[in-house]
Amino acid sequence: MKSTYTILLLIFTLNCSNQNPVEFDLVISNVTLINGTGGAAQPNSNLFIKDGKIIDITEGDIAVSDEKVLDGTNKYLIPGLIDGHAHPSPAKENFPRFIHFGVTSIFVPGCGDCSNENYQSMRALSSESPLSSPRIFHTSQHFTMEGRHPVKTYANPKWVEGKTVYYVRDTLQIETLVREVSEQPILGIKVTIEDGPDPPFVERIPTEFVRKIVTEAHKYDLNVFAHVSDMEEVRIAEKAGADHIIHFVGVDIDWEKDTEVIDRLIARDVSWVTTIMIDKMFFYPAHPEWLEEITSWNIYDTAEIERLRSTKSAEEARAFLKMLYADAWDGLPDPTLAQVASNNGEDLQALLTKGCNLVIGTDTGNDFIFPGYSFHEEMEIMQMGGIEPKDIIKMATHNAAKMLGVLDELGTLEVGKFADMVLLEKNPLADIKNTLTIHSVFREGNLQTRIKEK
Repeated sequence: MKSTYTILLLIFTLNCSNQNPVEFDLVISNVTLINGTGGAAQPNSNLFIKDGKIIDITEGDIAVSDEKVLDGTNKYLIPGLIDGHAHPSPAKENFPRFIHFGVTSIFVPGCGDCSNENYQSMRALSSESPLSSPRIFHTSQHFTMEGRHPVKTYANPKWVEGKTVYYVRDTLQIETLVREVSEQPILGIKVTIEDGPDPPFVERIPTEFVRKIVTEAHKYDLNVFAHVSDMEEVRIAEKAGADHIIHFVGVDIDWEKDTEVIDRLIARDVSWVTTIMIDKMFFYPAHPEWLEEITSWNIYDTAEIERLRSTKSAEEARAFLKMLYADAWDGLPDPTLAQVASNNGEDLQALLTKGCNLVIGTDTGNDFIFPGYSFHEEMEIMQMGGIEPKDIIKMATHNAAKMLGVLDELGTLEVGKFADMVLLEKNPLADIKNTLTIHSVFREGNLQTRIKEK
């Protein structure tokens, strides 16, 4: 009798779960769902959206005929992409570019334009103009030391102490500075450990300073994002207890020496943002065809592209690349992007296998890194490095939301979460380049206005 009751209850439950919600604002029907968790695609899925959130997901045919239904037949739905490292200024021009390419959220980890006033302006543009504007999350301004990276490396009048950068001089001052920035709507503090990308190198910030920043930040439930450029700086970040690491460019893991360091980072659930686009930007002058394609879209400023085109000749770029990668390719032909991707990919795949929360980020704001489009370039580099598309999509969505502490609201397409979504014409699990076959972009279930390409 008990067994019969259980079976009847199960049948009743299954029948109820297949009933379509009575009220909805939008349904995407008969779509192949790739929900961002890294699992298998779910064909013939139906997503029901109400008040900006997913209220139900069903499978099979639905008996709904309404102008609010979007037929997803032969299409693929992924979560809105999250750029884990972007400098979007000027935001008014660049926010629509992110949306155009399906990037519905961005994380801004300090910059020369990142005064409290500019941050406030970015937040207002994002919240007051939700159409064609991504969500914005950000850290504090840079915490560094006087005469160190990035202020010395990238000399610019935008660096103003107390506005766009904070110079750390002693541990007592750190308490005051952390308390000051904690009053802003930030996710954490960006501390720059890097000694600089090119000689002459500056001194790195001492480990005890980074540790003190971490200690004080945690008092206010703030994370510390450590900006690094090599493995020694990763060791400093780990020893000091940093919560997350920004940049994989320049990092060469010595697995015999560094396995314990990596294991400790992973045990603390530290996220690591990739930004391999920094490597690709060095290749751009040697590949004028890349800029030709971008120019043809009429999405980015023509004058800016012409400036980029004149910065360095193909010959100068190749000479620079051979110098930059001399250790790895000594005596070999000109290094290629595929070689760089493969070299980084081995370490990144090893980190993924160990359970590291890798996050896709581009460092938009540098030359040859384009808001929105370069996110797809970054994902393509990951695929070139041997990482599977399902894992790349997870890095670009789920993992980023986890780092930002918003996984209960964003990052995957599951019931109860915001309907930030990208509808694609082709299967991204077959080739990550298919994330560029965008049919529609949604933020909170609202169809976003994309730029009209000419």
